[in-house]
Amino acid sequence: MTDTSTSARHSPLLVPLFALLGLGGLTAYGKADDAHVAAEWAHCGDLPLTWQIYLSAYGALACGTVTLALFWWLARRARRRDTWVGDGWPGKIAIAALVVDIPLVALQLFVVWYLHQPSPSGPISCV
Repeated sequence: MTDTSTSARHSPLLVPLFALLGLGGLTAYGKADDAHVAAEWAHCGDLPLTWQIYLSAYGALACGTVTLALFWWLARRARRRDTWVGDGWPGKIAIAALVVDIPLVALQLFVVWYLHQPSPSGPISCV
């Protein structure tokens, strides 16, 4: 029995959507980190990390993880119906997004890990 409803046929398109949201989160993290460094130099001292940095880093990691979990769920659903996720064009796009998302999740994990490390260059001094 094959489910041919529109939502079932287009649900693989959620995978690239969440992958793009994860990539957007990394971009937002980069911009927030650059703004934080500029504020530290203007202040001539260390400042605490902003909530935007944490939100973008953890949000990107959450989106990357949802991408992996969603693809796994779609693959299981397709397997129960004796089909393959990549049968249609939405599935092929989902597979391509998964291939891109795997290294992105590794980068997102590194960014979250890096947030909790001490500053490698030490405190900022304008002397």
